[in-house]
Amino acid sequence: MNIVLEIVKYCIFFRIIWIDLKKRIIPEESFVILLVLGFILAIENTNLEGYYLGICAYSMPMIVLYILEDYFGKTLIGFGDVKLMMGIGGILGYFGVEKIVNFYMILYIFSGIVAFLFLFLKKWKKYEYIPFAPFIIISYVIFEIFGK
Repeated sequence: MNIVLEIVKYCIFFRIIWIDLKKRIIPEESFVILLVLGFILAIENTNLEGYYLGICAYSMPMIVLYILEDYFGKTLIGFGDVKLMMGIGGILGYFGVEKIVNFYMILYIFSGIVAFLFLFLKKWKKYEYIPFAPFIIISYVIFEIFGK
């Protein structure tokens, strides 16, 4: 059963990356499937509390960033990125603030380095749209490999 869930999870991740790169949107059905996968894992591990807290805790910094958009008057992230973090938080579950901080450190350092390289190599322009979902998903994979 776990191998099937892993295959489905990574297929959904690939689909999210593909659509975000092509259409600049994260599909709703992918977000719902991630939530369901997290719920199945929570039931399997008898950790429904960790599932709910993971959804809340992992998405909270993104929600703050999304709210700051109004203050700065610039689009920083889309709400699809917030929903993606909710799905990833549900899959990861809550195991303490330290894990969340480690995940966000991986996310921001990795995305900052890649964005700097793409800007330096002139692949992206300074104010061009940069999809954030691929960075979130690759950071999740890195976190799964090294963070646990």
